[in-house]
Amino acid sequence: MLQTKGMLKKTLLFLFISYFSFAQKLEVGLGLGPTYYKGDLQPTFRVFSPSMGTNAFVRYNASKVISIKGNAMIGLVSGNDYNSGNALNKYRGFQFTNTLWDYYGQIEYNFLNFRTHTGRFEHNWTPYLFGGFGNMQYLKRKFMARDIAISSTQSQYGPEQVLPFGIGLKKIINGKWNFGFEFSTRVLLNKNTSDSFDNFTVMDINTKLQSYPYFPYVSSDPKAYLLKSPNTPQKDKYFHISFSVSYHFYKVHCPPGNKLFPLKHY
Repeated sequence: MLQTKGMLKKTLLFLFISYFSFAQKLEVGLGLGPTYYKGDLQPTFRVFSPSMGTNAFVRYNASKVISIKGNAMIGLVSGNDYNSGNALNKYRGFQFTNTLWDYYGQIEYNFLNFRTHTGRFEHNWTPYLFGGFGNMQYLKRKFMARDIAISSTQSQYGPEQVLPFGIGLKKIINGKWNFGFEFSTRVLLNKNTSDSFDNFTVMDINTKLQSYPYFPYVSSDPKAYLLKSPNTPQKDKYFHISFSVSYHFYKVHCPPGNKLFPLKHY
């Protein structure tokens, strides 16, 4: 009996220490920033045509090089032929707005020794690369042509599998607070829907336009065939730039060190 109690105490102590050590490396944060789209309605990346999204995340700093992050974003992603810079797109005049949210896990590779305590090799900032896997789900979709609503749905649709990847920057503000910048590209993995993020497919558009006989896309229009076909073979993508602030639970009390290689407290 005494031996069993002793083993139980050791097990509980081990779990407590493990949990405390794990919690010390956790980081939670919130971010806000523009979203972008690239596809049939906007074949090029348009910096000055953003929508907006917000995200929340939990990061586990496994080591000075590797971090594991869980992220969730909700926001608007929109596209507009009028903003494309292409004459044919502007003539066509298609628009869409998607309200969506996504959630995924990612692995980050820090280029510098971040949040370490090795004297002169310590850095309080680092750029990083990341990649991951997750899901995206539509909350609302709206498609318009020359300011005329063609379709609008408010029911949830999905989830769609997404592959997020990109670059980022972390900067320690003080011992517990961080500032972050992250540019993320989301690639849709479902080959059957990866080119319909903007609600624009050949079959759908033909059907939708036939439902609006007063719409000016008729056979007598010499450019009608250009309006009903995608003008780029690329798959749709969407992007999010996040400016974030996060709180880090990790705290180490270091000895004073020496004058040649002083140790810092974080």
